[in-house]
Amino acid sequence: MKSSFWKAWYIVAMLTLFMVLAFADRAVLGFAAVPLMQDLKLAPSEFGLAASAMYWLYPVAGLVGGFALNKYPAKWVLALLATIWALSQFPMLWATTASEIIFARALLGVGEGPAFAVALHACFKWFEDKDRAVPTSIVSEGAAFGIIFASPVVAYVIATHGWRIGFASLAVATLAWVMIWIVTGSEGTVKPVTSRPDDVTRVSYRLLLLDRTFLGNTIAGFSVACGITIFLAWLPPYLLKGLGYSATQAGWLTTLPWLSSIILVLVGSVLSQKLLRRSVSSRLARGLMLSGALGLGGLATIGMTYLQPGPLQLGLLSIGFGLPTLVWTLSPAIIGEVTPVVQRGAMLAIFTTVSNTAAGSLAPYFMGILVERGATQAAGYATGFAILGAIQAVVAVVAWLMIDPEATRSRFASQAPAATPGAPLPAQI
Repeated sequence: MKSSFWKAWYIVAMLTLFMVLAFADRAVLGFAAVPLMQDLKLAPSEFGLAASAMYWLYPVAGLVGGFALNKYPAKWVLALLATIWALSQFPMLWATTASEIIFARALLGVGEGPAFAVALHACFKWFEDKDRAVPTSIVSEGAAFGIIFASPVVAYVIATHGWRIGFASLAVATLAWVMIWIVTGSEGTVKPVTSRPDDVTRVSYRLLLLDRTFLGNTIAGFSVACGITIFLAWLPPYLLKGLGYSATQAGWLTTLPWLSSIILVLVGSVLSQKLLRRSVSSRLARGLMLSGALGLGGLATIGMTYLQPGPLQLGLLSIGFGLPTLVWTLSPAIIGEVTPVVQRGAMLAIFTTVSNTAAGSLAPYFMGILVERGATQAAGYATGFAILGAIQAVVAVVAWLMIDPEATRSRFASQAPAATPGAPLPAQI
């Protein structure tokens, strides 16, 4: 029992490192933005298009990866995805045109598409539903750890050795993770045991996809993904060109929003888990928590645009980014809660794929257009961030009205075969 406990948390650590590398591989383009645009003579809109290219193949890759979990062990799906990320970094060593950058980023998207869903599915195999909030938040915050650890290191590597070496170094680090994971990774064996009368073995995908709780979580995820993709691509150049910070300062300041995310998400997830253990409904413990965080974060982002550069502006910027990321912990937990286990991997993949594809394909590109067409670059950035905050504030209200896990489970129970009480649900690889 004790060895299983430590093994579960070792897997959490490896999955967190998996997400660290995933987001470092994504974020390196933002760190390299200024010298890359100068060297290749790219306009802001061209750079924005290159940043969006990573999401063009998300729908195909995300859905294939998600449904692959119904057939193949998560261990090997994870290893394949990380290998694809690593290989996608090498073309940046010789790229000289925007089309070559776009190709490399699109290839990265093939590996990134299913990554978050596969990591969460692998994590869920080691923990019961009531105990998932904290490990899920740790894995999901691998993104923030990736930026915090990578920002100063990658900024230093790029400043001293050039932006091409920055991409190559991440490729090597990712391949090292793959080798360790192949040797030490394994599958969890936790299977939910039915005890509620509304547990079901399988639900039609039409019912799952059109369910109000799933749709509410997906639009919430979309608005958060808009913020994440914009920050990944545009925060370093915003700090440099929009706010006037030096390259060294920007490297460190880039970590603030992600550090805020770690703190706020861990606090929020612990509070949510405690409420669930006290029999508070999931709609309040998870749904209200994520909607409130999203709305307050959006308002903070709007407020940030009215302030001059300084500590208060950076504080609101950090809160405006950090609070909404709680959605990426609580929404997957809600989807995992209401979805039959044999369909969970696919539904998590659909959630992350739709949210990221819609946001990533549009948000970085439109931010580039706003920066390019603004009276000044600072004014263009301010307009883009204000629009982002407004979208998140409105979506928060809509999501709260739609998300109702208890009603969803009852609806599924009335229209799908019930599981035998006390019997394990069908196993999933």
